[in-house]
Parts: sequence; structure tokens; C-alpha cells
Amino acid sequence: MNLPWDILLDILIRLPLKSIVRFRCVNHSWYNQLKCPNFLEERNQYAVEMGKFNLMFHNYDDMYTFNYDTTLSTCEETSHIVCRSRVACPVVFNNVGIEVLGCCNGLVLLRHGTRSYLSSMCYLLILWNPTTNECKRLRNPPSIGMRVNNCKSYEDYGFGYDEQIEDFKVVHLTEALWEDDLYDVHLYTLKSKSWTSLYSIKIDCLNYPRMSYMGRWPVNGCFHWIAQLEQHGLFILRFEFETDEIDSVALPDFDEDAQVSLCVSGGSLCCFRNDTKVIGVWELKDNEEEEFWTKLFTIELGKHFGFVSSFMPLQLLKNGMIVLGLLLSDGCLHIVLYDPKHVTFETFAVHDRSAKGSSVCVESLFSLGTGTYLGKDDFNYSSEENDDDDSTDGGDGEEE
Repeated sequence: MNLPWDILLDILIRLPLKSIVRFRCVNHSWYNQLKCPNFLEERNQYAVEMGKFNLMFHNYDDMYTFNYDTTLSTCEETSHIVCRSRVACPVVFNNVGIEVLGCCNGLVLLRHGTRSYLSSMCYLLILWNPTTNECKRLRNPPSIGMRVNNCKSYEDYGFGYDEQIEDFKVVHLTEALWEDDLYDVHLYTLKSKSWTSLYSIKIDCLNYPRMSYMGRWPVNGCFHWIAQLEQHGLFILRFEFETDEIDSVALPDFDEDAQVSLCVSGGSLCCFRNDTKVIGVWELKDNEEEEFWTKLFTIELGKHFGFVSSFMPLQLLKNGMIVLGLLLSDGCLHIVLYDPKHVTFETFAVHDRSAKGSSVCVESLFSLGTGTYLGKDDFNYSSEENDDDDSTDGGDGEEE
């Protein structure tokens, strides 16, 4: 019996990635269908909805993941974390720092600095698929080479996917060279392999207080930062990948000195107010007429864990529970599942080291089209080396 393609695809998105790769060998039609970006994106969305993702943590000299899979649980009220595994990162850990700038559809945007990073802003930008180990070095934005002697400049990145043109985009915000309180916006597209200058926006400070790395996942086609205007205080800056436009979203009514971080939860943007003892959690909702914040719950960390040096909101699950990363007084990273309904905590994993940053990433078969894979090719570039004859100071030309 021949099943319609829509039914077949609905079955296939539920299969493990290794099975999908095998089914690509059935015939040419299956190969094309299972490599289609729309299918791969639907498969990623299904994995997130089902609670199947990787928690990725990194230090200056190590990167590792915990595989999280609620489908391995024996009941709906519990979850399952598979043991820690070390990740083969596409750059050498040489105590100069690595940052996860964004995750989207299973791809990760990395920034690898050099020892002169703070003074010269010299670094590598790398796109990487941890599932397939395919990687690609991106040329730096054109403004980077101009800031050799400006150590006070600030910049940040966003990474997302434009469904209309089926292409990945990297947005770069950096302080303008000659004017205070102005940020230049540049855009890189994977297919064009080049940067474009879009426009400038007026803000006093980007990411203040600094946005946690847990929020570096696009929500509804948009990327978000916390920014500041002297007259209006803190607010959320939002970039939409389909229109390449920026707008703003007001935060909940917090005190001026509130410590605020963002987190992505099942297709919604969430905001956390943190004072190390009590955490308030809000969710941004939309009723088609206006956007508004709804308070979900409060977490009394101090009551249950004592002193918490760092709080990492990792993921809000479909059943309302939240996965947290906590750095406690023992110096270890504790991965905890919090049930706000019953006010209970369950520790699933403890790592004997702290974490500089963390991200949530799904397994994916999205291809970068480079043919460069870890284990097959040497991708451990030094800061002076160039990929595809790109210069490290960027530019608007094509990569060869």
C-alpha cells in the first residue's frame, strides 16, 4: 500500500536521525524530500516539542553536553537526562575563550577569541553542526578591523533562520565609530557568503545587564537582546529575520537595579528577574492585538539550595516544568528539574566544574554545504589563518 507523502513525512520526523539518513538511500525522490529544509525544520520543531534536546556547556578549555529526552521517561511527570559527553569542538581550547553566540535548527554560531581579544577584537566566527561535525568559518563583519585600538567598543550577534528564503542569517550590532549611543547593524547570509550594512539604531547600551547565553535561540523568527535607553531604562531589542527590521519590547515593571535575563521556552520568550535567592519568571504572550507579560511562577532558590552563585534557565518543558543549571557553593554545576506546581526539585546531573556559558541545541541534519568535517579535515585554525582566502577584517566581497 502506498501512503501519501504528507503521511510518510509525518512518520519520518518522529524517527532518529540515523534512520532518516538511511531512508535517504531509498531512491532519488526520498533523498530530495529528506534533505528539504522544510522537512529538517519540522523535524527539529518536533524534537523540541517532545522534549528532546542537548544541553551544551562550555568553559575556557572544555565543551560538553547532556542529552535530554523526555521520551525515555516512564511517565509524563518525570524526565530523563543521559550522562555527560565531551564535544569535539572545531577550535583549539587555548585559554583564550570561546562563546556560543546562537543556536538555530541544530547549527551553532561560535566566536573564538585570541589573547589580544580585549584590545584588538580579533577572533574567529564559526558555524558548526555538532551532530554531523560539519563546520564553516565566516568572514568577520567589516567593522571589526577598524577597531584595533578601541577596547571600549561593544558588539553582539544574533543567529537565526529566514523561512521565506530558506537561508541562515547572522546579525551583528556594534557601536558606531564616530558617534556616541549609536549602533551599526550588519547582516550576513549563508548563501551570499557576505556582510551587508543595514542601518544604525540609537541605544545607550546593548545587553545591560548582559543577556544570559541561555536566551540565544530565536523565538518566532526573531532574536532578542536586553538594551538600555537613558530616558526609558531597560527594554528588549528584537530583530526579525524575515524582514531584517528591529523593534522594541517593554520588560515587565521591574526595579531599576533588577538583574534580568532572557530564556526561550517552547516557542515563547521568557524573562527572569534574579536576586540569587528568589527568581521571578514571566512569559511574553500575544493576543493578536498586543503583547503582554504574564507571571508564571516564583522560584525560591535560597530556601532550597542556600547560596547560588549563578542561575541558568535552560528550558521550560511542555508539561510546565523547567530545567535549571545552578552553580552552588560546592563549585559544581547542578542540572535540576523544577516542578512549580508541586514546588519540588530533582537533581539529574552534577558536573564537578562550573560553566562559563550554556546553550540548548537540537540534533539536526542541516548542511552548511562546505564538505568540511571534524575528523576528516583539520579545522583548528590559529587566529592569523584565513578560510577560503577571507580576510579577518571582513568586507562585502564573495567568498570563493
